Amino acid sequence: MKNLLKKSLMLLLAMVMTIGLVSCNSGEKAEPEKTEGDKQGQTEPTTLKVYTWWDITKFAHLQKMEETFEAENPDIKLEFITVPSDYANTMVTKLAGGEIPDVMMLAMDQVPRYALSDMIMPLDDLASQEYKDALYPVVKEALTVDGKMYAAGRDVTPKVMYLNTKMFADAGIEIPKDNWTMDEFLEIVKKLTKGSGADAQWGYYWKNYSDQTFALMAAFGGKLYSEDGKSSVLSTDGNSKEAIQFMYDLTNTYKVCPTAAQAAQFGDNEFAPFMANKVAIQVGALSTSATFDANNTEYTVLPFPTVNGVSQSSSFVNTWTIPSKAANPELSWRVVEFLSGKEGQQIALDMKFGLPASNLVDTTAFINEKPYNKYFVQSLENAVPYPVNINGAAFQTMFEKECESLWAGVITPDEFAKRVDEQAKEILNK
Repeated sequence: MKNLLKKSLMLLLAMVMTIGLVSCNSGEKAEPEKTEGDKQGQTEPTTLKVYTWWDITKFAHLQKMEETFEAENPDIKLEFITVPSDYANTMVTKLAGGEIPDVMMLAMDQVPRYALSDMIMPLDDLASQEYKDALYPVVKEALTVDGKMYAAGRDVTPKVMYLNTKMFADAGIEIPKDNWTMDEFLEIVKKLTKGSGADAQWGYYWKNYSDQTFALMAAFGGKLYSEDGKSSVLSTDGNSKEAIQFMYDLTNTYKVCPTAAQAAQFGDNEFAPFMANKVAIQVGALSTSATFDANNTEYTVLPFPTVNGVSQSSSFVNTWTIPSKAANPELSWRVVEFLSGKEGQQIALDMKFGLPASNLVDTTAFINEKPYNKYFVQSLENAVPYPVNINGAAFQTMFEKECESLWAGVITPDEFAKRVDEQAKEILNK
């Protein structure tokens, strides 16, 4: 009897436990089914909008940057938005209207305008000291306004000298050494200028753009603006006066440069005379080599000729910035830090879209690819930034107009400098 009672109790206990387990399981099945993201404790990534004047669908290096960044930062998704024309002014309008990107591209000549109007935020507190220390000097200077860093480097465009090797060979002139002087440069361009009419060729040419003109001014240590940016110094700065006189002599005294009309007969491209084997030496940047390669032009590259023992060129820097009213500056900085730091800049260099802003980027493969590529990298160390000013656009327009008269020999270098300086008083003090 006792054994029967014991077995009955055990059977009853087993039934109770079974009912409990079924109840528990039934409760779990009643809950909503969890997604894979929920099971891993993940949420939807935050979408950050990146505004550029480039169309990402047409630029493989941007696609690679986006892919790599999102793989390393699964909590962020990038959306690239293209503003294809009049970018700088259009973005001013968008920001004023409340359309705020998380990150935006900006050319260095626009950084002071945006910074002093409080449209972009300083990055000093977001950037690490390691990041800042890795920037090339020319980049640091280009990103700074009133002592604060307002932008991060997208790519650097230092100027170098391109030499048409076919024209040198045809004339029996050896390619000069990389420490050539400005006097040697002058003698070479004189020898390479000859012929008339359809047979005419010239030793040197630069398009009447302010950055092309300033590149040679930089070689002489010249300047455009005073330290406070309120005046032009062309009639007072000795180095600037020497450079202007030298360029005037190239066009008017030695006549080693084609006129604008003579250059235009070969095409609209500023390098058309060079590619037609009618100009032997011309200022260019890294992107110029792609133009020449596509045209099967024979060329090599040298640093700028030395003046007083120093080889120096100018450089333009394109940048990434964060709007002052960005919703999440810390997330925005993670994007900017990648795009302008070691990884992003390595992608840009490896895919031939600009020289790096950071010295942490490995340039070994690039240097070994072509014998003259080392000069591009060296120029990162000795280039000076193209001078910028909050009223720079209006100044450049006036400057280029006056240059037309100077190159045409209508006015003298002294008259040119005085005219520019006088007009600059009103333009630069608005």
